[in-house]
Amino acid sequence: MLSLLRAVVSGRLGRSLSTAAARPPWAMMYRVSQGSNSTGSVSSSLAPPPSVSFVSVPSHALDIDPFPPQPECVSLFRGLVLAASGHGFLLLDTHMSRLQAHDLKLLYRRFARFVCNPVTGQLLRLPDFDGADETLTDGMGILTQAYGADGPPKRYAAAQLTEVDGGRRFLLRRFSSETGEWNELVLPSPMPPHRRMHMVHEVLDFGGRLWWVDVSWGAICVDPFSDRPELCPVELPAHSMLPDQLDENEMRQLIKHRHMGVSAGRLLFAEVDPFHIRSFTLDDESGRWTLQHQVSVDLLPSGGNAKEMPLVAAVDPLDTNLLHLNVDRVNFSIDMSRKRMIESTAIPTDMSPPSESATTSYLPCVLPSFLRSSTIPGKKSVTKNKTLADVLVRLDRHHAK
Repeated sequence: MLSLLRAVVSGRLGRSLSTAAARPPWAMMYRVSQGSNSTGSVSSSLAPPPSVSFVSVPSHALDIDPFPPQPECVSLFRGLVLAASGHGFLLLDTHMSRLQAHDLKLLYRRFARFVCNPVTGQLLRLPDFDGADETLTDGMGILTQAYGADGPPKRYAAAQLTEVDGGRRFLLRRFSSETGEWNELVLPSPMPPHRRMHMVHEVLDFGGRLWWVDVSWGAICVDPFSDRPELCPVELPAHSMLPDQLDENEMRQLIKHRHMGVSAGRLLFAEVDPFHIRSFTLDDESGRWTLQHQVSVDLLPSGGNAKEMPLVAAVDPLDTNLLHLNVDRVNFSIDMSRKRMIESTAIPTDMSPPSESATTSYLPCVLPSFLRSSTIPGKKSVTKNKTLADVLVRLDRHHAK
């Protein structure tokens, strides 16, 4: 580990951000939105991977607390980056908790969701579920569809999947930018009997479907635009499937060393154990996983020490040969085909490393050139950012830590 840190400091493996392009083709987004005291609008700090990028939201305005500040109460605010679409839009979640100051008793909590263009800073607030702003946003993703093969998004859908009836069925909530409304459907579960779905992993946009991932078992996907949506299961590679149900704490540890993502137009699953780093790609025709690469953990400076077992930081959305990992406060990129590490960078001191984060790894977000001139599609009746107070999120830094 020390050799890796020295390499970052000396610059032998790192790449100076000053020589990078003004905007990289994709970014590893920090999952907690950053607060600021500026008077400007939403902005993004976009750096080439394995450096961390983030969304910065001014803290001077907020519009999700229905009541004014009160001296006997404390309000805590937090913003999360939930998911990214295949065309570069982000789905943001904000929540506000108001507590009594003397005993920290929770009085109420409010949630709000936004679609964000990370390049222009445009935000659009989604309506609340059935007018209720107290609903959790776990298991929520966003899918975009474009004009032609390479055009900007013409419509999007946001969707949330939650278990009901003891896991026997799923509640699918979906929002369409064309209707500007949410609707709900209850669908039968495609999971094996007595198996529950853990939705800690971010929801993926792939192949015209949204994918909910459980890294102990597999994924289920659905077309959120379909008139008759059907949940379809895809199991993990056979040796990666775990026979027994894990509890929530076990899943939060497992997901740090296993991850699924979209890479070069294919679904890719990556896993790390004390000895090997593996990646698999899903064949669209057969629905089977193929081992893409397997390399030894020994190629990393920390070697095969189990205490320093790397975490999966991000799946590369553009190159199936590349994988981005994390050890302690260092992110690094490896070329799996050449079996070598190619770049590394230290995590900023004001950001928590993945090992200490309650969320999963960094969120890959592609940044196509059309984002610079794209607007978020939607009905005129859907509230857009008329004022800063309509769209901005305050992040309490102390609470985030």
